[in-house]
Amino acid sequence: FPPSHTTSLSYTQLFTTDMPHFRPLMLLANRLSSIQSILSFERWEGYHHFEDEKGIGRVAILSTFLGMNLGANAVLFLVFKLVQLGLIFIPPTETTSSSTTIQSLLHCFLSIESNTLQLALQWTVYSIFLCLFHLGEYFSTCIYNPSVTTSDSFMINQSKAYTAAALISWVEFAIRIFFFPQNNSTRMFHVGIFLVILGQTCRTLAMVTCGESFNHYIQRDKKDNHELVTKGIYSILRHPSYFGFYYWSIGTQMILCNYFSVVVYALAAWKFFHYRIPFEERTLRHHFGSAYDEYSSKTIVGIPFL
Repeated sequence: FPPSHTTSLSYTQLFTTDMPHFRPLMLLANRLSSIQSILSFERWEGYHHFEDEKGIGRVAILSTFLGMNLGANAVLFLVFKLVQLGLIFIPPTETTSSSTTIQSLLHCFLSIESNTLQLALQWTVYSIFLCLFHLGEYFSTCIYNPSVTTSDSFMINQSKAYTAAALISWVEFAIRIFFFPQNNSTRMFHVGIFLVILGQTCRTLAMVTCGESFNHYIQRDKKDNHELVTKGIYSILRHPSYFGFYYWSIGTQMILCNYFSVVVYALAAWKFFHYRIPFEERTLRHHFGSAYDEYSSKTIVGIPFL
């Protein structure tokens, strides 16, 4: 029976606020609602391939967007890295419109200050891992649990909270790259890469190991094909997908060296799982009884103080 990361207990629990009299917050909430309506394809009502989450049009747009974003950032990463290593130079060529354009682009890249160049490279790494996460969510579900695969399996439109968290981290990074490019840490960047890879690996292994038992929603009612999975990564971690997402989310902000967002993500994710994991374990004990008690006594959660 799989742990998951999106249920009726929404990710809004991560970044909730109860200050309705603050007009700026209300304006932000309205703006987030507009973004969510776009991500939910609400403006595509009436079009057959976009009417619900199983529509092929939704899958096509989301996969195309993620694939193009992944490819563009992979190319930019390669360019930025070559510039860092001093392996890009402006070759002497005849002056033509095309060569002038290429030389202008090269001049642009070569004129970037080293601190700003490093931050730009970190952004491409972050974007690559972000795209791989969402593509991985969909394709892992598609391959190992095809009966429940929909456009929601990309996990892009998780909640206002997920969108807000991403926007906050992007704003923080933009402020740093334009005003404080020297305020950076390559050590933190490399630790972030390690955490993201660790988290993504654990989460993917959880989905593969569970197969059709995995679901992005907590199953309150036990289905015929649900079983208590105790093999593979589940023999060590009770909730490897939660473990993976927790460290993946922190790692993404360490890649960007977003000091504020690292703390916010860590605390907010911990708060969410502090409520989520006990709720799910009560459900699992209801489904599997003493078998789950025995299993939980031999495994760990892996998230501090949970």
